[in-house]
Amino acid sequence: MESKVNLLKKRFKALAGPLTPVPTGTEPRLKKLAGIRFMIFDFYGTLFISGVGDIGIDEDSQDINAFQQALESCGLASDEKTAMKGFDFYDQTVDEHCQWLTDEGFETPEPVIEQVWLDVLQSLKANGYINSQPDLELARRFAVEFEVRMNPVWPMPHLDETIDAISAGNFELGIISNSQFYTPVAFEALAGRSLDEMGFNRSLLHWSFEENLKKPSLVFYERFLEKLQGHFPDATPESVLYTGNDMLKDIYPASALGMKTALFAGDERSLKWRRDDDRCRNLEPDLVVTDLQQLIECME
Repeated sequence: MESKVNLLKKRFKALAGPLTPVPTGTEPRLKKLAGIRFMIFDFYGTLFISGVGDIGIDEDSQDINAFQQALESCGLASDEKTAMKGFDFYDQTVDEHCQWLTDEGFETPEPVIEQVWLDVLQSLKANGYINSQPDLELARRFAVEFEVRMNPVWPMPHLDETIDAISAGNFELGIISNSQFYTPVAFEALAGRSLDEMGFNRSLLHWSFEENLKKPSLVFYERFLEKLQGHFPDATPESVLYTGNDMLKDIYPASALGMKTALFAGDERSLKWRRDDDRCRNLEPDLVVTDLQQLIECME
């Protein structure tokens, strides 16, 4: 029997389509960086083009049609009224889950999306909007069906060549990302190779949904460094180059903890300078790259 993860990968493949980066007009700032052993990346907007520039939905990106289609793909009858009510339940449920995590001491809480959607679908059932009784498997399927419609993703140009070259250079590869369970599923589905096959170190995959914390939390990044040093006791923050597209969520916390940083400025949808934020106003990344391949020439 085919695994549930493979079925979700098939849905990403079936519904996804090529995306092209929108040029930013930014000039690259490149130089050689010595002493780098660990090449760590953001996912949304850096390794992968993101249709909305990041993960997650807000009031400006609520797509009623996407919600209806996701329900129908899961065998749940739907109409516009149901979708609108679903978004209402979603907002309420996210607030509740975030408050629970905040009460437990998480400063920038990251709810578990399949549990959020399970609660939303159960609310729709309890209020007579859908007939089927939802379970966690259905919630995971709905999460994928909705996410791929609301926030399509596609590998950034030269992803394969860059990762292969870095891996061949004996650097350790990792990811620090705001994410949900479907993020690594989407990666492997659309890259056509597993994270292991691409050379990523499983010990250095740091997903927000597993930590209940998200960027720009310094604690979230501190936990990554603890994980890093647990597997590589001689590792230092200065031996890490972290590449991300957001000055606040990526460059600020990584730089504050001593990592080297590269701002990925290759897509207008995801590039965030955050110049109106005091934490970023005078902050400069070590590198500015507009194509992932530029990282290769910066490595010694």
